Amino acid sequence: MDTTQYTTSVKELNQNWVEAQYAVRGLVPTTAAKIQEEIKSGKQYPFDSITELNIGNPQTFGQKPISFNRSVLAAMLDPLVLQHQSEDVQRRVKHYCDKIGFQVGAYSQSAGYPVVREALANFIQKRDGTAERPNINDILLTDGASAGITLMFNLLLKDNKDGVMIPIPQYPLYSAVITQCGAQQIPYYLVEEKGWSAEQSELEAQYEKAKQNGITPRILVCINPGNPTGQVFDKQSIVEMIQFAAQKKIVIFADEVYQENIYVENKKFISFRKVALELNANVEIYSFHSISKGITGECGLRGGYMEITTKIDPDVHFQIHKSKTVMLCPNAIGQLMAGLMVTPPTKEEGCSDLTIQQYNEECTSIFASLQRRAAIVTQFLNETKGVSCQPIEGAMYAFPKIELPEKFIQFAKEQNKEPDVVYCLDLLNETGLVVVPGSGFLQYPGTYHFRMTILILPEEKLLAKMKIFKEWHETHMSKFQ
Repeated sequence: MDTTQYTTSVKELNQNWVEAQYAVRGLVPTTAAKIQEEIKSGKQYPFDSITELNIGNPQTFGQKPISFNRSVLAAMLDPLVLQHQSEDVQRRVKHYCDKIGFQVGAYSQSAGYPVVREALANFIQKRDGTAERPNINDILLTDGASAGITLMFNLLLKDNKDGVMIPIPQYPLYSAVITQCGAQQIPYYLVEEKGWSAEQSELEAQYEKAKQNGITPRILVCINPGNPTGQVFDKQSIVEMIQFAAQKKIVIFADEVYQENIYVENKKFISFRKVALELNANVEIYSFHSISKGITGECGLRGGYMEITTKIDPDVHFQIHKSKTVMLCPNAIGQLMAGLMVTPPTKEEGCSDLTIQQYNEECTSIFASLQRRAAIVTQFLNETKGVSCQPIEGAMYAFPKIELPEKFIQFAKEQNKEPDVVYCLDLLNETGLVVVPGSGFLQYPGTYHFRMTILILPEEKLLAKMKIFKEWHETHMSKFQ
C-alpha cells in the first residue's frame, strides 16, 4: 500500500480545471494509446496498429509541408543553410531579416512581429475584398487559434453568471475553457436535417432560457466551417447571427480556422468581418485563424492569430494587449509560418515561374486530395446500414449519426456509460479505429454520433479503413437486434 504523503491533493486544485473535459484526447484516445503500447509489448489484437481518426493532425497522416515555407524557416533558423537555398527563398529570408534579423530565438513584440501582422492585414483585406484594411494593432499573433480564444474567454468572462452561446455539436475546447473560467455554457442546437444550419429561432429561445435562469449571455461562438460538423454557413446565416448579436449586445467569436477547407462548389467562405462591414453593424467581433489546418497543416508549430475585427472601447483594446504581454510573446517559428501561410511566392515579389509552379502544384494536390477524401468518407458512411452523414462541405471531419439498437443502449447504461462511448470503445478494441464519441461534442438529446477525420493517406488506405468500418458496424449492430 502506498503511504506517500503528498503536499497537494486533487481537492485542493482549482475545481473548475478539474471538471473541464476535452473529449478529443479523452477516454477513447487514452485507451487507444494503452492498446498501442500493449501491441508493442507483444499482446495480440485483431489489428496490427492503431489508426488515430480522433484528431485533425494532417502531417501525422502523411500530409507533406509546403516546400517553400519550410525552406524559408530552415534558413531563418540556420543562416548557414541560406546559401544552399534558391534565390526566391533567399529573397524572402532577406525580407524577414531586414525587419527582425536572424533573431528567431529572441523575444518579439508581445503582439507578434509587425512584418507578419502587416502581411496578415493585407491578406484579410484581399480575402474580404473590402476597402478597409485592418490596423495591425488589431491583429495579435498567438500560439494557435486556441491561445487567442482562451485569452479572450479569460478576459471577458467574470463569474458563474456569465454565459457563452456555443453551437451544438461544438468543438470541446469551448466547453473546457468555459468550465475553467467558471462560466456557463448556453447551447444552441444546429439542425442536422438542414445541413447543420443555425436557426434564428433557436438562438432566440436559448438566449431567453439563459436569461430566465439568471445567466447573462456574453459571447456567441460561431464556427465556420464547422467543427465537428463540416457545414459552411451561407451569407444569410451569417447576417442573421450578426444581427442577433448586435440586437442582444453580445460579442461574437468567429472561429474561422478551416476557411481554406471548403470542398463543394456551391459554397464559399465568407468572413464575419466582411458581412459586418457590409451591414455597418454595431457589433463586437473577434475572429481566429490558424496555421494548423487548411493547406498549411502545421499543427505542431503552434501559430495563429486573432483579429479585433470591429471597433471596440479603447480601454478594452488596451487591456487585451496588456493581457497578451503576460505571456511575453508567441513562439517565433509559428509567427513566421503564419506570415508564410498568407504570402505565397509571386511574380510581384520577383519569384521564378518554377518556384510559383511548385508551390501551386503542392497546394492544389493537397486540396484536391482532401476534396476526394471528403467525398469518399461521406459516401461510405451513407452506404452503411444504420449510419447517416450530412455532406462534408468543409473542415476535416465527418460527424455521422448512428442508429443504435435499444438492446445496445441498455447494454451501455448497465455499464454506466454513454452508448456512443461504448460504441467507440467497441470499434477501437475490434478494429483499431479511434474516433471520438458525439457526447464529447454534445449532441441533440436522444441522438448518437461520432467524429472522425478524413485525413488518412494514401487514399487507398482510407478506402480500406472505411470498408473495415462498414463491415464492423453492420456486423456488430446485428448482434443487438
